[in-house]
Formats: sequence, C-alpha cells, structure tokens
Amino acid sequence: MVWPKGVTPLTVVVLKNKLTPLWKDLARWGITSLGKGYYEFSFSSLEDVRRVRSVASWNLEPGYLKLFAWSGDFNPSLQRNTTAQVWVRIYGLSQEYWRPKILFAIASSVGTPICTDAIAAKPMFERTFGHFARVLVDMDLTQPLRNKVLVERKGFAFFVDLDYENLPNFCTHCKIVGHYLEICKKTQGTEQEQHPKESRHNNKKKN
Repeated sequence: MVWPKGVTPLTVVVLKNKLTPLWKDLARWGITSLGKGYYEFSFSSLEDVRRVRSVASWNLEPGYLKLFAWSGDFNPSLQRNTTAQVWVRIYGLSQEYWRPKILFAIASSVGTPICTDAIAAKPMFERTFGHFARVLVDMDLTQPLRNKVLVERKGFAFFVDLDYENLPNFCTHCKIVGHYLEICKKTQGTEQEQHPKESRHNNKKKN
C-alpha cells in the first residue's frame, strides 16, 4: 500500500471493506497483512488474479494499492525501498487542464499519482495561484527522471515541464533510498580494494 505522508494505515478489515465493492464480480478472495505495508492476497481462480492485476493500481483514498506477483521466500523486512513520495510540479499547463483526471494522467508518466495539492483541488474561480500545478506521486527512483511530458488532445499537442521537490537521496549502486552514489560505502570499499594505499616505510639514510 502507498499512503500519503502522515496518514494512518488502514486495518485489514477496513481495507477489505474498501476493496469489496471494487472487486464485487470476483469469487471468494482473502487478504493477510504481512507488515511493512505489504499484504498477501489469495484468489479462487487464475482468471480473478488476471482481472485484478489488469489494473496497475487501485485508488483507495487516501492511499493506493499497487499489486505485484508473489515471489517465493518473500520477506517484507528484506525488501529494498526504491520508491518515494515526491511532489511534482507541472509547468506550462493552462488552467482549463487543472482537473484531477488530467493532472493524474500527466503525473502517471513518472509514477503513481496520489493526490493534488489544495490549490489545484480548488474550483477555478477560487484559485489565486496558477504558476504551476502540484501532484504528489509515488515514484520509482530506479527509473530516469522525465523533465517534459507530451500532452495530446484532438488536433493539438504540447509539452509541459516537470520539476521535482525535495527528491530524496538515492544510491544507484545499492538501489536504496538514503544516500548518494558518491558517498556509498560499498563503492568506496571496492575502490580501496582496487587501489590499495601504498605502504609507507621510514627509510634510514645511510651515512
């Protein structure tokens, strides 16, 4: 589950109650909490699995459910954190496009949209700021950052610019959030093994 910052995660019972109307056409299914924001789902048929996984993410306001196939020996505590919630600014977008559906469609090009900010959520006649729109996005930091996105409509297309607020440190070597490659202890250790320091000797001068 992907939760906005500061939101208390839902219990399994509440989570299932939210999913039940969305999955009303499925046969019997179950959910088990594994900790660390992970859940295991069990379904009655492979067809139900395919139907659920045909949707990349499920909007369960205030959070999103992202699904992936089960892997053997899965341990939530050993999962590397490669994602982060980042506010994405969208520049060059006219006010008539400031609708949740359109903003989410643009933001989905860089991750899973979670919500817009309070300004973008206001009706146009109540909006006093229009320099850029902001969308909170759950991003996979292993993917390249996009600076532009093409917006297409019937008979017309244009680019909007993207900017990212307070991107967290991400190591491309360890594939985890928390530090940059330049200060990665693992790469520094490798460099020291490849280029060991020369041993110093105090040589006495011969008289």
